[in-house]
Amino acid sequence: MRTIWEHALESVRAGQRAVLVMVVDHQGSVPGTTGAAMVVSARGSVGTVGGGTAEHHAIELARRFDSAPELVDIEHTPDDSGSLCSGRHTMALVRLAGSDEATLAAICDALQSGRVGTLRLSRLGLSFEPGATAPLPLTTDPAGFRFAATVGKLDTLTIVGGGHCALALSRVMATLPFRIVVLDDRPDLPTLAANAFADEIRTVDYADLAAHVPAGDRSWVVVMTFGHVHDEAALRALVGRRVRYLGLLGSAAKVAAMFAGMRADGVPEEYLASIFAPIGLPIGSHTPEEIAISIAAEIIRERNSAS
Repeated sequence: MRTIWEHALESVRAGQRAVLVMVVDHQGSVPGTTGAAMVVSARGSVGTVGGGTAEHHAIELARRFDSAPELVDIEHTPDDSGSLCSGRHTMALVRLAGSDEATLAAICDALQSGRVGTLRLSRLGLSFEPGATAPLPLTTDPAGFRFAATVGKLDTLTIVGGGHCALALSRVMATLPFRIVVLDDRPDLPTLAANAFADEIRTVDYADLAAHVPAGDRSWVVVMTFGHVHDEAALRALVGRRVRYLGLLGSAAKVAAMFAGMRADGVPEEYLASIFAPIGLPIGSHTPEEIAISIAAEIIRERNSAS
């Protein structure tokens, strides 16, 4: 989303024609669900509302669009091209102008700072409230429509350990709506210096880990430190810290031995049972990149099942 808004702001500042296209409602089996968006300008289009013929149609509409914001319904039916989609997209088209520069700049500033806000669309155009998270399903009446969506990364992925697997996982997860924080107790680690994908990198003592991990259903934690001792220290530090997902990298034998020791020391069985270990979907992964994909897939599965 950040690229979309930067593209919109640059286009408006250059005095170029630009149109925001956002999916504000969807029904059935269609690509591009509610909240998907793109900006179509004289410089091209950035973002996606699902691809395929529907997106092509939306781009053509945006190139000709030059009126007050309005809704467009795009129906999907199986056709001779091989598409099996069946359902409906409702898209809002909003022509962006110089008067929207301050709003677009505020969105870009919030995203660049790792903050969130609420984007609101109506017949009057778009507005943005930094810091607010008040999504609103599409509503319509004779006077027009209203829709609001959260812009920014609500979920935080904390990667404990900054080695090669953490670098690969950061690269993969940077393509998803997660704020990425990498924690390690080694300040001079080369893979930390090479990690341009994380939003934040901190040097911490694993014994104090709980103070650096946000609590709640928007918090996702992956433990992949250097060695069993550090992994166990991290897990012990997080006992009692409620998070949405806690995963541990390692073999089944390592996990069994570690958990046996922690169980003998009185670590609650419910806590140990809540840990995804060994972490990741079982796809036979070996390289850091393969491991990262297996972990990302597991996190996506859990996030989507929760929603």
